[in-house]
Amino acid sequence: LMIGGAVRLSGARLELTPTVVRIVQADVPQATKWTPEAYQGIVDRYVNLTARPGAVTPDLIIWPEGALPASANDVFAPGSPDAIAIARAVQPGQSLILGLGRGVADPSATDGARYFNSLFVLTDEGGEGLRVSATYDKYRLVPFGEFLPAGGLMGALGVRALTHMPLDFSPGPRPAPIDIPGAPRAQPLICYESLYPGFTPGGEGRPGWIANISNDAWFGRTSGPLQHLNLASYRAIETGLPVVRATPTGVSAMIDPWGRVIDGQRLDSGESGVIDARLPAPAPVTLYGRLGDLLFWLAVLASLSVAAPWRRVIRSKTLVP
Repeated sequence: LMIGGAVRLSGARLELTPTVVRIVQADVPQATKWTPEAYQGIVDRYVNLTARPGAVTPDLIIWPEGALPASANDVFAPGSPDAIAIARAVQPGQSLILGLGRGVADPSATDGARYFNSLFVLTDEGGEGLRVSATYDKYRLVPFGEFLPAGGLMGALGVRALTHMPLDFSPGPRPAPIDIPGAPRAQPLICYESLYPGFTPGGEGRPGWIANISNDAWFGRTSGPLQHLNLASYRAIETGLPVVRATPTGVSAMIDPWGRVIDGQRLDSGESGVIDARLPAPAPVTLYGRLGDLLFWLAVLASLSVAAPWRRVIRSKTLVP
């Protein structure tokens, strides 16, 4: 593996697409995010960073998971001052990715609705307001963070009160690439979905990059954000696709198709600002992209085939005549 990795990196040549991406990190601590008096200031931070003049005009702007302490139902409501402010910051032809929770009416649900942790693609097509051009609902939810396993039993035992979870999120469909106006197709991954392999197609339908929005503010000033960044880089190594990470407090970064954070394209914990960068082009499809988990099972089979004869030899030597 070490030799193969070294050979692969020796031939790595970073190529860039024409698409310019702006990653927005507003540095909103989790402790103050949900206080009512902080709300307008948070909206203003994101809007001002989105509209900040740069050397080039971005084609795509990315906000993190749970960017605003409000639901999409409120933010996108007709006449919402937040929607108006966001629409003014996004220029015609630009698209905006952001993460918000949302509720969907469902008579079969316990309280008449289901709730999702969602990624939205908003596009300014030159008319009034922004159009939602794509939506992705998180598939791999965090136990005890986004849903309570065995909810009825745990609720009866009082566990729900300990987790501060008034309701559960529902899982969406398995992740699949989405179309983004003005940018290559992307594989959306929310938060710790970036820890898991196998979500991104490597054959037909392979996207051009991975959009990973996350809220790592829960970790505070620990090693958690760095560990999450490192684990997300494995999705680039696995797929040969660049990974774009946007978080509210760090670490936000542009990761090349070989899993390396590009120099100067990173915002660490506690930093507020933007990263303006051209989106890297994908590398050729990796072996894992072609074969998936078949590699793992072939390795297991090979190990068993090598171990079996030795096991027979060892048993024959230990038998007493």
